[in-house]
Amino acid sequence: MRAFLFSAALLASTPFARADDPTGPPPAAPQSPTSPTRPDPAALAKQVRPALVAIQPAGRDGETAGIGSGFAISSDGLIATNFHVIGEGRALKVETSDGRELEVTGVHAWDRHADLAVLKVAAKDLPFLNLADSSSVQQGDYAAAMGNPLGLRFSMVEGIVSALQEVEGRRMLQLSMPIERGNSGGPVINRDGKVTGIVALKSTLTENLGFAVPTAQLQSLLDRPTPVAMSAWLRIGALNPNLWQPDGGRWSQRAGVIRARGRRADAFGGRTLCVHQPEPPALPYELTVRVRLDSESGAAGLIFCSDGKDTHYGFYPSSGGLRLTRFEGPDVNSWTILAQLSSDAYEPGSWNQLRVRVEADRIVCWVNGREVIVCDDRTLRTGRVGLCKFRDTEADFKDFRTGSDLSGSSGPADAVAAMMARLASGEPPADADRSLMQQDPALARDLAARAATDLEKRAAALRRLADNAHAARTAADLASLLSKPDEAPGDLPRAAILIARLDNPEVDPDAVMAEIDRLTAELEGFLTDEHRASPEARLAALNDWMFRTSGFHGSRDEMESRSNSYLNEVIDDREGLPITLSILHREFGRRIGLDLVGAPFPGRFMTRLRLNPEDSPSGPVIDVFDDGRVLTPDQADALIMDLSGELPDRDAWAPATPRATVLRMLNNLCASAAAQRDDDRLLRYLDAALAVDPDAASQRLQRLLVHAKNGRRTEALADAAWIMEHQPQGIDLDRLRDLTNTLEQRP
Repeated sequence: MRAFLFSAALLASTPFARADDPTGPPPAAPQSPTSPTRPDPAALAKQVRPALVAIQPAGRDGETAGIGSGFAISSDGLIATNFHVIGEGRALKVETSDGRELEVTGVHAWDRHADLAVLKVAAKDLPFLNLADSSSVQQGDYAAAMGNPLGLRFSMVEGIVSALQEVEGRRMLQLSMPIERGNSGGPVINRDGKVTGIVALKSTLTENLGFAVPTAQLQSLLDRPTPVAMSAWLRIGALNPNLWQPDGGRWSQRAGVIRARGRRADAFGGRTLCVHQPEPPALPYELTVRVRLDSESGAAGLIFCSDGKDTHYGFYPSSGGLRLTRFEGPDVNSWTILAQLSSDAYEPGSWNQLRVRVEADRIVCWVNGREVIVCDDRTLRTGRVGLCKFRDTEADFKDFRTGSDLSGSSGPADAVAAMMARLASGEPPADADRSLMQQDPALARDLAARAATDLEKRAAALRRLADNAHAARTAADLASLLSKPDEAPGDLPRAAILIARLDNPEVDPDAVMAEIDRLTAELEGFLTDEHRASPEARLAALNDWMFRTSGFHGSRDEMESRSNSYLNEVIDDREGLPITLSILHREFGRRIGLDLVGAPFPGRFMTRLRLNPEDSPSGPVIDVFDDGRVLTPDQADALIMDLSGELPDRDAWAPATPRATVLRMLNNLCASAAAQRDDDRLLRYLDAALAVDPDAASQRLQRLLVHAKNGRRTEALADAAWIMEHQPQGIDLDRLRDLTNTLEQRP
């Protein structure tokens, strides 16, 4: 969709950089006198990451069967990995670290014994890694591995080469570092970012031991490649080559269903074909198939009068409508739309039967038994028939047939269709209904699936309507709470609880505040007269009670969990992000007479104890993510410099208002939802952020793009009108006008 080409250029900077993410590049460890040249891991990761890929092989059922790692070793599309990652004869999905999916065109080389494989992907100008001479690797050398351990994409771990070993008759690098499933196939890199090995094995005896294949063996494999095209490599679910010849994409067959995935890189619209090898009958003839699309934004259907490549007719559903097209080449200038229409005979998201009759002087097309197109184009009349798919949709096909007259097989039987419609309304089935189903069980099953899909859609729409109403009310409550001119005690924790309520209607703010009251009573009982003697003593007691006695701590292993942003779950689990822990720390401190304020530093939210009315940045800073470690202002500056690469400015030392704190929490959740491509959640958080701060231009632009992506033209245009009226800084208004014009021209 053209609208989204503008998203990167419209924003001067992304609105959802994770402001509160302590998992970002870790601070460089202090250099010891014995290792003065230890590399900066953040810089090394930045150097290596663009060349990494995630590799997902298909299982026997055609679905994804795990994830492994790989890395580019040439700019023209060679990807190194383990042989056990790709499996034998399996379809493969390769995704770059920036989210692009690369079509695997073949296996360039492989060695089962060495557990190495080199894939060939359709790509140019790939960032790639250089291979080091592994014969120079010595015991004790620095080593880092990057990959996808346990599905955690493009992670990094450091260690050393602890030994050079013979393992099962193979020369291996023994690594002192944790290796997990998903690391396999990833690069082992030296301090210069060059590859010394390919991760292959983890130890079953200890967590911090793994093994890698030296690059010398990879280089040897590259010197004697054995290229195999992907069409020949695929064996599980492979099509019968005597019946079908795919051209581009990934075509497979399981249980009588042909599935099309991927796209042909050099064809307009990613068009990919699967040509039926037997010659069709003499004119006039017919062909039919049942097709189901996973996304109506794409297209898939029948081809006929085909030269097996770029010249043919196509009849297919496209973007929810129906289209008959003549193709005479691979590009946009060599095809003609002969007919395009919408029809209620077509059932989006369900199995639909397409049928075409090719006569000497006309072409007739049906959908589910209803005639929809009659065309007198006579340009093409010879060639084969088959299947086609366009764009990024995935399509399933079944019951493909050709013949001189297939009219008896087209369309739903009226009696069965009427019966299924009656049953879908809730009427119980009678014996006569069961007998009728048995006459055409395949049709009955298809109609039942359509009815079930429709009911599911209606139920989902009702749930979404109720969820949206709840989220809108919660956002309004949040905005009302934060619109008070003066902060009231408890406003900030209650606002944070309302954020959790956006996703979980069962959250009871009063019950959570009562739990904070109960914990405060515990804290009061913990304090002694000595603790109450000074603010510093009370702060030390608070930190001791909260982080040691009560067990509150920063989340290390599940940083991306949304539970870390829900204050009720932070209280229940005693685990959270810096910002949620800061809210609790500040609230508990306020209740025992401490003047604690939020310290909104870049990269880590902390709290600060104010010791004087002027509030100069002289009081201690508390790193709540690090068990309440108390820092001087200089130490806080140094920590933030390590985490974010910049010194905090004066604004970061100013106390964070409840409104600013809530917006930062919503910003974190927006970043999480955007990364997971969860548009429903993202819209909830954006709506809440804009309810709290209607002038947040970057959030409004992001909401505009999400609305446009999901076809909500009216909502997108409303946000565009606001931006054009207010003309905020940092947004390219010329590009926004282009986007607005595109939205206005859409039907």
